[in-house]
Amino acid sequence: MEFYSNSEQQVEKVDDEEYKERDYATRQKKAEREPEERGYKQWIMGRKKKKVDEEGEAEVYSPSRSRSSNKKKKGKMFSLKLVFKIFVVAAVCYNFKYIWNFMQDPIGNFTFYHTLFVLGLFAGINFIAVWILFYKSSFMRFYLSLFAILGSYGYYFYVNYTNHSFVGNNIKTSLLVMISVLMVINPKVNYYLKSIVLLLIPIIGIYLSSNKFALVWALMLSAGFVLLFRVSKSRAKSKSKSNKKEGRARRNQKQSA
Repeated sequence: MEFYSNSEQQVEKVDDEEYKERDYATRQKKAEREPEERGYKQWIMGRKKKKVDEEGEAEVYSPSRSRSSNKKKKGKMFSLKLVFKIFVVAAVCYNFKYIWNFMQDPIGNFTFYHTLFVLGLFAGINFIAVWILFYKSSFMRFYLSLFAILGSYGYYFYVNYTNHSFVGNNIKTSLLVMISVLMVINPKVNYYLKSIVLLLIPIIGIYLSSNKFALVWALMLSAGFVLLFRVSKSRAKSKSKSNKKEGRARRNQKQSA
């Protein structure tokens, strides 16, 4: 019996020693794996952090890229607008050349309606060109219309002064020009009435002289169109509203006083 008990004790000791050795081996393996796992985890975290930083940098640099793209777009738009404006100016120059050649042709080849159509087309092209070039500046449109009126008067008086032909066959056209001058320089005449007169007088002048003074009537028509539509309707409404408000404020001040 003692023999069996001793043998059992020895077996248990051997088992304990084997268990301890296995446990020690597993601990060593875990200890060896832990640095590797930590390094792998750190590598993964570093990759994630790098991606986040790159995304942040992309977000930081995206406004500058958008600004540069906006600048490029603005540059393209500016160049297109510049080319379009040059084309408009060239169309106006050709328009004047055509009217000059039209004025030099014999009078008998043109009827009243044909001449009126040509000069009306000339005035319409000039009106559209002025609005395209100076759509933001009503003052520039006003001064251009004034320049057109002075140009028409200057050309008429120059031609008749050099030919000594204010009276005679041209007495009716001279009277029309003088009426338009009086209407323009009179400050008491309504603004819209002046514009309408500058549109009606050239029509009568075309009926009386056909294409003889085509440039005079064409410039006067252009000035009448530009003056009539010098201020847009929205701005006119806003100005009328502001004037009404100022009038009410003045009335309230007088009543309070």
